[in-house]
Amino acid sequence: MKSDDETTKLASTEEETRVQDEEDTSMEEESDSDTDSGRAWSVEVEDDEEVVKPPNYLNMQDPEPKWDVDSYDGYECVFDPDGREGFPNDEEYEDFRAYKIKAWKNRGFLEDPFRSVYSIINLDDLWLTTTKRQYLADIASLCVEKLNEEKGLSVEVVSIVRGNIKAGGGWKLYITFMAREHPDGPLMEYQAKAMDFAGGKKPPFPILCRPASSMP
Repeated sequence: MKSDDETTKLASTEEETRVQDEEDTSMEEESDSDTDSGRAWSVEVEDDEEVVKPPNYLNMQDPEPKWDVDSYDGYECVFDPDGREGFPNDEEYEDFRAYKIKAWKNRGFLEDPFRSVYSIINLDDLWLTTTKRQYLADIASLCVEKLNEEKGLSVEVVSIVRGNIKAGGGWKLYITFMAREHPDGPLMEYQAKAMDFAGGKKPPFPILCRPASSMP
């Protein structure tokens, strides 16, 4: 597939698409206080038994990709009771909480700076011999093909709505697109998630594909 430099170009964002530096600082301070050293949050009860809550999604590890397995499953979005201290006023803290919850509920399909998931911008710009939009359409089609094989469906990609990317040991792509479930069917919003790898060492790996309305 694409080289490191090429994927870096794909993932580049304009300054206005990112959270402002001042907001990043307060978010990082809050996330540090939320994490409890990477372990699950727990509370002590009277009989000294420990009640363990699901771990905070900020600490979630990206496992090896498996088809139809969402890495967000099993995690929850939690807040430190003392997290308000990192913000100058209640309004900014509530705005932070609201965005963090919204990002969590969208599972990577909304830009999520807490998980280093950022928007792919300027989709119609040329990227090598194709556009970013066409690249995302190719990856979405790979996920749709896997979905159709597994469930005996006939979903087809119609158009790309947006794409997000998270860099790491590969590039996790979160693609929102319009699709039809049969040739004359209505347009429906779908989501696809896949991994792509630097230098073509591995082929792209489809992770999931589903109607947006079925997102947990």
